[in-house]
Parts: sequence; structure tokens; C-alpha cells
Amino acid sequence: MAANPRNDTARADEALIPPGLSPVPSPESPPPGFWEREPSHYPKPMTPLGAAYELGAVNRGVRAVFDMICLPVETLEFRTINGRAYSRLVPPGGKDHAAPPPWLMRILVRVIPSIRKRLAECTRVVREDRFGALVDRWYDEWRPDLVERIAHLGAGYLPDLDDAALLDHLSATEELLTHAHEVHFLLHGTNTLLLGEFFFTCRDLLGWDEARVFELVSGLSTKSTEPARRLADLGALVERNPALRDLMNALDGHTAERLRQVDPNFADAFDAYQREFGCRCLSLEIADPTLAEVPQVVLSLINDQLEAGFDPAAGEAAVERRREEARSRARALLQGHAGGELARFERQLARAERLYPIREENEFYTISAPLALVRLAVLECARRLQRRGVIARCHDVFFLEPAELHAAMIDGLDRTELVRRRQEAYLWYVDQPEVASYGKNPGPPPPANVFPREVAFAFESMTWFLDRVMPPADAPASKAPTNTATLSGIAAAPGEYTGRARVIMDEGEFDKIQPGDVLVCPITSPVWSVLFPSVGALVTDAGGILSHPAIIAREYGIPAVVATRSATTSVHDGQLISVDGTNGTVTIVVAGAGNTP
Repeated sequence: MAANPRNDTARADEALIPPGLSPVPSPESPPPGFWEREPSHYPKPMTPLGAAYELGAVNRGVRAVFDMICLPVETLEFRTINGRAYSRLVPPGGKDHAAPPPWLMRILVRVIPSIRKRLAECTRVVREDRFGALVDRWYDEWRPDLVERIAHLGAGYLPDLDDAALLDHLSATEELLTHAHEVHFLLHGTNTLLLGEFFFTCRDLLGWDEARVFELVSGLSTKSTEPARRLADLGALVERNPALRDLMNALDGHTAERLRQVDPNFADAFDAYQREFGCRCLSLEIADPTLAEVPQVVLSLINDQLEAGFDPAAGEAAVERRREEARSRARALLQGHAGGELARFERQLARAERLYPIREENEFYTISAPLALVRLAVLECARRLQRRGVIARCHDVFFLEPAELHAAMIDGLDRTELVRRRQEAYLWYVDQPEVASYGKNPGPPPPANVFPREVAFAFESMTWFLDRVMPPADAPASKAPTNTATLSGIAAAPGEYTGRARVIMDEGEFDKIQPGDVLVCPITSPVWSVLFPSVGALVTDAGGILSHPAIIAREYGIPAVVATRSATTSVHDGQLISVDGTNGTVTIVVAGAGNTP
């Protein structure tokens, strides 16, 4: 499934914005409706190309889910406003309005033919377990197909293609991205219903909250931990070769080029790692590099693992013990109950065991790898456009729309002025404070109990799942006083840890991480999992208990608190902080000026 590592046609360290540009005010009027900021997946302003590719594919994928589930909601829509991503639940008809009172809603769902038809279809979807059938489809059809297509599209050497063939290749990667996102969100729909059913069952039978429930399946998402486990294998090769260890202890931008001279076997293994795990975008912004483009970061992570004494087998065993202890507690509570409650629990647990790994595994194949393939094709186009004077720099390509990129490859007309205006606007967006929402909040949706039983379950599951992945963005932020503070967030992974904070705002700062640090960041994408063996705990501004950082932290067994809203602004590098992932608090103790030790 690897992309050709020779397709690195632009420098990963080239600045996104050239020096010398100044912000130019470019305010956008928000569209109609109530829009809420979505920082859990898109923590910073998006480039025009990144927003067009990512949010376009997301909107098509989400629409497919809502069309299948047939809830009394049209879709969840995403778009950028002043450069940042926002989302809104689109009600029937598309216009926001307050939900009718429950008594009236009960009448409307019976007498309005379009609503009756939609709710009848939703009832059939639940009764026939259509989303449950998608789990088998993932394992039997979608995953093998994606593996094959990713390998095929990543195998060629793009500079060898003429312009027509390159544009055909770009179109093929774009089609893969759209298809893969549809698969991704159909599986999200499966998570919505099946994980919702699992949680509701455990809540009703055991009285447990989400944190305790998800202890029952922690450690099963092996795709989350596989990149770090394979890094540990590379670390074992380093330990066996003193000359290689000396080279790794003096890392610089050219170390990767010298590996083959020192240890050809290690160089082969490192190249294989980069092909399999490195060719994935580090974030959902296509302008951000893949790991394969920053080999020095991967090499430094190997060093960090060695210094920290990372033992993947021991870590996995500890998570497995906690999982088995949680299961034993649950079974003991249900043993001897009348009504088949233990059997009901076991059925739901078996379904969750098969489903839970897909939450992260499908991201590997449906998001990160397809997006990286589009990026590689875009960068090859950018190299040619720069050479022809259509754009001034390779990274200027991210300030074109997809249709403009295709047209520029054909007509060769100068786009430098268009790019400059958009870069100046982007700089202005970066400088603006975040706005939590636009438009008037229409109020809560109708209560689930106004709908038929199956629809009520699906509606409650959707609301529960979305709130656990993307909590509302307008919750009050914690504030840090001068000497000490306690930030509150969501308890995402249990345990306590005290260490030095390392504030990482984006992928370009990975080299700041030191073994044992507490990683403090806006959010993490799944590809950030390679950092987790090096850190003692995780704190994020955004996310929920089913967000990627929360799931990955539980897989690694490190304490985590997410959705603090303000950790990256309240905490400074070098400060000593205590993370309580069981209770969802972060205590900051200011050490001096809070400088990096």
C-alpha cells in the first residue's frame, strides 16, 4: 500500500507563506444557518486547496450516511468561514427553525407523508441491522479494495508522466479520496449505531459512564499502535550497531541520506517503514507534509523510544490487563441476574470487539493514505507550474482551487497574483480570534421520545456519538491564574502523570518532543500516534472521548485529558503539570518563567 518515496517533488520545509507578505483584511459574511466551530479535526485555518479537497469529500460522505439512516435531519454540513472550519446540522428543508413542542412533533411525525416515509425507512434500517452489515463489508470488500488501489496509485514515479498522464493520475487520486471518504463516513454511521447501542447497554445494565465502558475494548485498535511498534523494531536494529547509534545521536537534515553507508540493512528497513507508514498526511490539511517527507522526524522518534525504554509488549500487556479487569467486573455485576442480562452484555461486547478497531483502522486507509496520494500528485503538478512561472513557489499551489489547478496545468496562465491575494487573506485569518459560532442557535432538537422506538434509538445514538467526537465548541474555556491553575476537560484515558509540558501547535514542532514530556496540543490526528511512546501524558484543547487522541491514548495506556479548550494558551513549555486522566483535570504549577528546561 506504499507510495513511491521518490515522489517527493517539493521541499517539505518550504514555508507555506513566503516572507514579506502582510495580512490583508478579507472578512467573509457567514452563510445562513447556525454554524459551530469544528476544532476537533481542523484546529487551524485551512488553505483553499485543503478545504476544497477535505471538506468537499467530507460533505459527500456525510450526506451518504444521512441518506442511508433516514433520520429527520438532512445532513451535517461543513464549510470554512474566514478560513476556519464550521459545521451545522441541516434540518429538513435546509432552513434553521426551533423544534416544535413535543406534543406537536408527535402529531407531525404521524400526519406529514414525507416525514412518515423517512421515519419508516429509518425503522427498517435499524430493524434489519443494515449498518451492522457494513462491518462485514469493511473486512471482506472495502479494506482489501482500498489496500489494492492505494498500492497501485502509489507505485508509479510521477516525474516520468507527461502532463496528460499526470492529470489523469491526479483525477484518479481525487476519485479515490471521494470514495474513501464515503466509506469512512458510512463506517462512522456504523460506529454511531453500534457503539451507541454498546454504551447504552452498559449504562443501563452496569450504571457505568463512558470512561469505564471503553475500558472494555481498549487495546483492540492495533492499527493505532502498529506504527510505533514497528518503530521499536527499527530501534532494536539501532541498538545492535554502535556506528549506527553514533550516527543517530548526531541527527541532522542529512542523516537519512547517510544511513545506507553505515548500515544497509537498517536503511532498507527504514525505507520499508516509510513506504508503509510514512506516506500518510500528518493532518487533514493537504498542505501539511507526510512523515515520508520529514525522515529526520521519524529518526528522532526512534531515538526517543530508545531513551524512554519503550517496550510495546509490556505496554500492550498492561492495557490488556485493564481490559480484562473491566470485563471481569462487568461479568461479576451481571452474574446471576434474571432476564438474560449477562447474555445481552456478551452479545453487545462481541459486536463492539469487532467494530471498535475499525474506528482507527479505517482512517488509515480511507483518510490519511488517500489524502497523501493526492498531495504527492499535487506537488508534482506544483513543481511543473513553478518551473513554467505559473506560480512562484511549489507551496503556492495550496492557494488554488482543484479546478484552478487542473486548468493551470492545461493553459499555463500566470496565477501568481491570485495566489498572493489568497495568501494575504490567509495571514489575516490566522491573526483573527476564533469565533465559536455564527448565526442564531435554533435550540435543541426535539427529544428522541417523540419518534418511534427504532428512530428514537438512532437519533439518540447520533447525538451521543457526535458529542463524543466533536463536543460543542462554545463551552467556557478554563483560565490559568499567575501561579497555579486547574484546567478541566474530558477524562479520556485513565491514570495520573506529572511531567514537563511540551506545547506542540502543529506537525512542524514534532522535534521539540523529549521523552517523558506531557504533550499539550490543539488536537492530534491518528498519524500523531508515533509520538505517543515518547510522552507520559496527553492534553488537548479539543476532542471528545471518541476522538482520535482519546482512543489512541487508551491504546497506549497513557493518561489523557481532552477538550480543555485552552491548554495550549494556558500552559507553557517547561512548566510542570499533573494530568489526571481519570477525573479530567490538569494542574499547572508554574516553574520560574515557564521556559523549556
